[in-house]
Amino acid sequence: MLSNPVKDVRRLNEIFSILIKYGFGDMLRRMGLANTAEQASRLMRSPISNEMLNMRPPQRFRCAIEEMGPTFIKLGQILATRVDLFSQDMIHELEKLQDDAPVMPYAEIEPLIEKALGAPPTKVFRYINEKPLASASIAQVHEAMTKKGERVVLKVRKPGVKRTIEADLRLMHSMARLINIQSVELRRYRPEEMVREFERSLRRELDFTIEAKNSERIARNLRKFKWLKIPKVYWQWTSETLNVQEFVQGTSAKDSEALDRMGVDRELLARRGSQVAWKCMLEDGLFHADPHPGNFYVLPGNGIAMLDFGMVGKLSYQRREQIIRLVRSIIFQETDTAAAVLVEWSNSDNIDVEALARDCADLVEQYYGLNLNEIDIPQVILDCMALMRNYDLIMPSDITLAAKAFITLEGFGRLVKPDFNLMDAAEPLIRDLIKKRYHPVRLARSLGSRAIKLVDRIYEPPSELPQVHSQGSSSKMDAYLMDRLSYRLEDASYRQTQAIYDVGFLIMFTLMLITPHGPRIYDISVLNVIGVLGVLGVIANVSRVQVVTWWQRKKRDLS
Repeated sequence: MLSNPVKDVRRLNEIFSILIKYGFGDMLRRMGLANTAEQASRLMRSPISNEMLNMRPPQRFRCAIEEMGPTFIKLGQILATRVDLFSQDMIHELEKLQDDAPVMPYAEIEPLIEKALGAPPTKVFRYINEKPLASASIAQVHEAMTKKGERVVLKVRKPGVKRTIEADLRLMHSMARLINIQSVELRRYRPEEMVREFERSLRRELDFTIEAKNSERIARNLRKFKWLKIPKVYWQWTSETLNVQEFVQGTSAKDSEALDRMGVDRELLARRGSQVAWKCMLEDGLFHADPHPGNFYVLPGNGIAMLDFGMVGKLSYQRREQIIRLVRSIIFQETDTAAAVLVEWSNSDNIDVEALARDCADLVEQYYGLNLNEIDIPQVILDCMALMRNYDLIMPSDITLAAKAFITLEGFGRLVKPDFNLMDAAEPLIRDLIKKRYHPVRLARSLGSRAIKLVDRIYEPPSELPQVHSQGSSSKMDAYLMDRLSYRLEDASYRQTQAIYDVGFLIMFTLMLITPHGPRIYDISVLNVIGVLGVLGVIANVSRVQVVTWWQRKKRDLS
């Protein structure tokens, strides 16, 4: 519901007018907003320029978002991570969205600092540089020095930001509901879910204590890397609207000339950066979601400083296990496992599982014979996204955020070192994770846990309530896998029976082959001849069974 109808309707008309201005009136009509679009078009004061008409649609979309204001710029930055939903042209344009904003005078910022500190800034800090280091839509950053002589940075939330964002979020929820109701074409993008995801991300970004906690947690996870620097948080002054952190003096990783003057080891820097990223994603499950060069400083001695933890990604234990299973399925060419992972990611009840499995076979075969360090995991995830897009399936947001971070990190690595290979640092970690996953102790614990759950189910009283399934496609996938399993059991039983016969005949014919006794014709042992022919016959039968089994399996994969 709109809490302030007059202001919200005025703002909604403003947004629609901007969309129409940049040539997206037809999109509003497809959303079922024809009347609103007509009303908004009458409010436009300037016609569409020729320059705008010559722009490609992704360029016009980016310009429209920039004109809508900071909330929508943040939304565009989030949409830039959804590589599963948008084309590469659209992603590249959305990546250009800048969060720069006009500088606010220090006289307007100082009361906010005082309110957050609960005391005049002059009583806490020796001095505060009135000229900001940076100014964004949500916050402004100033350098300061404590009474003890420690250099710090103050990240201050700008006034009125929360109120503006709350109003824009209300409008976004209303627009998402309209799209979901009116447009079958756009419904597949799950607009309401996308807005809820954006709202969660933006609210976390508004609370600076969450950013501070994220930086400390990542610092603890990465404490073994002595060459890595993450700014210390000064909790005695940090609050929801003010983040006080250690000032880090370094060289921006995107300043190539300065790096050359420092004489840094570019290969070592790239390897260290990728080590940090892979450990965060696959081992810790908490990673920097915006690893562009501006958020990294290079320190003397080939050290690295990580900055700005406003946007972080989380991969649950289950998600990390799924990624490891996907990598394993590619190494061992296990089509069914790859298909099962994609079904789990889709969380959809309308999947042609057999068709998906056939397409997964084509995907898996692309990587046949490659070593682990030759398997490009970010590219594998992108291939999976393209495959799921063919079935109108949407990848989970945490996976897409990780994929986007991979892509950004790889671009950053190649900026530091042109022949950078992201997988070089990943191989030992992935091998270690696979070993841990199938370690006997862990398998024993897993079996024990499952046994306890089975016993609990046996003793659990029957429920009259209907069972709710979190994944609608699980029954289809289970039926498909059971069908495949039955085929494999039949194959195994057939091969086992043939093996028993073959071994028996092989022993018998071998004994006949080596025996010196028995009838002879032209001084040639009849039993020896039968033994030779019998051994050759057994070998031919074994080959026949292998060819028949392979052909039957191939036919099932193609059917």
